[in-house]
Amino acid sequence: MITVALGGRIAEELFFGKITTGASDDIKKCTQIAQGIVCEYGMVESLGTINYSNQEGYQKAFSERTGKMIDTEVRKIIDNQYQECKALLEANKEKLAL
Repeated sequence: MITVALGGRIAEELFFGKITTGASDDIKKCTQIAQGIVCEYGMVESLGTINYSNQEGYQKAFSERTGKMIDTEVRKIIDNQYQECKALLEANKEKLAL
């Protein structure tokens, strides 16, 4: 899902050589999905099967150190999917000629 959502943003970069604000909603969705993977679903080994979502309003239910770990894991997921999508688009660039 994240890989697909990043496709438009990466296509702008590869085919037009510039980035617009057009993919801003896709980036927001990617971030929400990655945060769910890390904070809600316990799918990241380094943080374990603990729910870190902010259900208590603005009060974080975890330490600053844990918050940094969450940020790192979310970024890692999105960066990995970004690289995967970019490789797919580059490998099939001739098929996607505009």
